[in-house]
Amino acid sequence: MNESKIIRAYGETIFERGLGYFREGRVTNVIKFRGRLIGEVSGTHGYTTEVDLNGLGCDCSCPYAGNCKHGVAVLLQYSDGGYVDCDEIMERVEEMDRDELLKVVEEFVRLNPSSLMYLQVYPASGGEGADEAQIKALDKQIRSMLRRIVDYGYADKGFADDLSGLIRFNEALLTKEQIFYILEFLVNNSEEYGCFYDDYSDDYFGDEIFLNLCDAFVRKRLEASDFGRLEELRGVDNYDMLGPFFYRMAEGENGKVLVEFKEYIREFLNEQTYVDFLINCGLGDEARELIEEGKSLFYENRFRSYLRIDKEAAIEFAHRKGFHSSLIRYYNETGVHDEAVGLFSKVAGEGPPGARLEPSSYFYMIVLDSIKKGGALDKSGTEDALRDLFEVCYSTQCYDVCVDSGMELGDKGLLRRLIGKERTRSFGVESKLELLSYLVDEYPDEVGGELKALAASLIEAMGGYSYEKAADCVFLLRRIVSDAEWREYVKGVYDQHFRKINLWKEFKRRGVVLKRRKGVVEMVG
Repeated sequence: MNESKIIRAYGETIFERGLGYFREGRVTNVIKFRGRLIGEVSGTHGYTTEVDLNGLGCDCSCPYAGNCKHGVAVLLQYSDGGYVDCDEIMERVEEMDRDELLKVVEEFVRLNPSSLMYLQVYPASGGEGADEAQIKALDKQIRSMLRRIVDYGYADKGFADDLSGLIRFNEALLTKEQIFYILEFLVNNSEEYGCFYDDYSDDYFGDEIFLNLCDAFVRKRLEASDFGRLEELRGVDNYDMLGPFFYRMAEGENGKVLVEFKEYIREFLNEQTYVDFLINCGLGDEARELIEEGKSLFYENRFRSYLRIDKEAAIEFAHRKGFHSSLIRYYNETGVHDEAVGLFSKVAGEGPPGARLEPSSYFYMIVLDSIKKGGALDKSGTEDALRDLFEVCYSTQCYDVCVDSGMELGDKGLLRRLIGKERTRSFGVESKLELLSYLVDEYPDEVGGELKALAASLIEAMGGYSYEKAADCVFLLRRIVSDAEWREYVKGVYDQHFRKINLWKEFKRRGVVLKRRKGVVEMVG
């Protein structure tokens, strides 16, 4: 995984911050498991970050919530080889016989005695047939924990983790009344303990409690009156504390269990989540009707939901509705690259460039990927598709993909149009430097001026990453000007920015040392 992919996913500013965290050793551990990275990063607080290795996006417990510097730091740690491969560990576990596995469990419990609670097994009915003493002990623990946050007037992330763990580990033992007691207490006293929200860091940390409560609730013997109680509770929930609880009803196996209560559940969910619920319940026809109506559904969600019901009908639906970007993305994912390229070329040729396609670099990188992987186009057809892609991206200012498609074509005249374009989120430092390096010999004057301007802006921006890229600009300039001119230019930059010690450390690392002696700049290297 190279840095440019991470930059494209997160942007330069977030990448630079994450790079700083990585270099400072703030990533305490990273685990790779089933296509995801789970990492712990120390910042203002300790944060847990999960990264999807396919799209590189992340979910994080920090106030930013996703695609943050913590995700960048975790990805860089993974790229550097500093991670534990749990997929490999699970493969070894699967090969163990019963006795070997028991020894592993015994050793795990010996080293981590508190982990024994993970192995507790209770009756699935939650109370019926369970040990009465266990239920009473759990009830006492729940009430004691909840009283604590009201007495203190504050609930922090540690408390939320403790309560969430207590619910998860005792899911089968929890009675329905205990679940309602916890829900009612948390809603009715939310202002007393702060709603699991830290307004200093703008961090909300209580979702896991409600998700685990829902999982426990679903596995009880439910009645219509239970949903009436939830409706009453929602009526006094002024801070949407119960939102995660309701949305959890639609997920995975929960939907199948709750199918007989679908009319009650519909009142708690938005349209998209209710569609997901119906699909999980196996009620594809009902879900299809809502997707076709699509009163408040985003087109990508409509198509993806339809795919879960009937792939052929979903593709016909997307063609009928003009969901071209969704189709192209789907064709790319499923390896039908020629269909993706054909549809892109057709749409690009029917109207203003980019008018009927998703205007994002991420999407156009998918198109480029299919152009490169498709096998049906001859050389001329491939060139036409690449030129179409360049023009569409140019019109939508997705200049980073313009660079990639233009270089794939090898058309330096076409790429020359990008030299003076300003940096944006869709035209970062990496792409701009790649462009200038590619054109440096053909258009030295234009490239030279742009390198100086880019270096100046990066130096003003400051930071380790900016200084590194500024040095890249300056040393690339060395290829197209005389040695004397280059030295005078670098001395001038030093004279203006000599206090920026870390910038000149980067130059020293590359063999160039500058100093001021009695007002005169001296240069070695």
